[in-house]
Amino acid sequence: MKSLAAAPFLLRTMKKDLLKKIVSFLAALLMISVLTFLLAKLSSADQAENYLRVSKIQVTPQSLEKARDYLGLNQPWPQQYLGWLTKALRGDFGTSYLLKVPVLPLVLERFQSTLSLGLTSFALILLTSIPLGIFSAVYKDSLFDKVTRFLSFSSVSMPSFWLGYMLIVIFAVQLRWLPVSGKQDLSSLILPSLTLSMSLIGQYTALIRKAVLEQMNSVHVENALLRGVSKFFLVKNHLLRNSLPAIATGLSLTLVYLLTGSLIVEEVFSWNGVGSLFVDALQSVDLPIIQCCMLLFGLLFLGNNILTQQLPLWIDPRVRKRRSNV
Repeated sequence: MKSLAAAPFLLRTMKKDLLKKIVSFLAALLMISVLTFLLAKLSSADQAENYLRVSKIQVTPQSLEKARDYLGLNQPWPQQYLGWLTKALRGDFGTSYLLKVPVLPLVLERFQSTLSLGLTSFALILLTSIPLGIFSAVYKDSLFDKVTRFLSFSSVSMPSFWLGYMLIVIFAVQLRWLPVSGKQDLSSLILPSLTLSMSLIGQYTALIRKAVLEQMNSVHVENALLRGVSKFFLVKNHLLRNSLPAIATGLSLTLVYLLTGSLIVEEVFSWNGVGSLFVDALQSVDLPIIQCCMLLFGLLFLGNNILTQQLPLWIDPRVRKRRSNV
């Protein structure tokens, strides 16, 4: 009866919490849009002059005036921002100065390439680091543990561009097993995803090993081992579950990094993702693409922030109980 009486209160609390998250998300997204707009305006480059230069139009006082009028640069900044924001909310980020195509479809097409690379790398991290970290902790100080720790340390120390070129030389040039670069078929994902995930596999193998070892050194685990409970039963049903909150939080940050920080790998393997598109736009000062990419990156980080806050609630029942008792 007591739980039934508390149900309406819990429902109101959940609705209020959800409303707060939505308001904070929209406020943060609005702030990102303002910063994106201001960074474009405060840059040293003349937007109209750059538009003419990229469009290969001779820069003259008359052409500059026409370009400013065409781009709406003669209007006050607040009016320019509101006009830009209104179009952005409709999915209209303008046309690329350099490529002369609509910006949003171009960015989304490139983001699909980055997404496929990032998700493949993320799957490699999960499938490799979790078993390696667990076995390394269970067989602490064994030969397997020492080799795993050495390889983890070595992988973290490898620069991604060097590792990428080494993999190309070995598997694409010498053995001719895999394509050198580009997006030909699924095999084209292997070398870029290995390069992108290798250092993170080493980091998470060490993190999972440390988390499982901390749980194994606790009193209740030692008592269970003395009673004859197997280590793998404890790892499967207790240790890994108790270690999940810290590991899952780090993995959520890693996923955003894989989707926004794969620039070097994209350059090495000529993988036409959103990272290489963003750098090309920066080099040519293609403001419509820069603004669209910055909003996309901000949206990804905001979404990750919400996910990171919710993960402990989904994983740890103790957190859910504390939240319901507040």
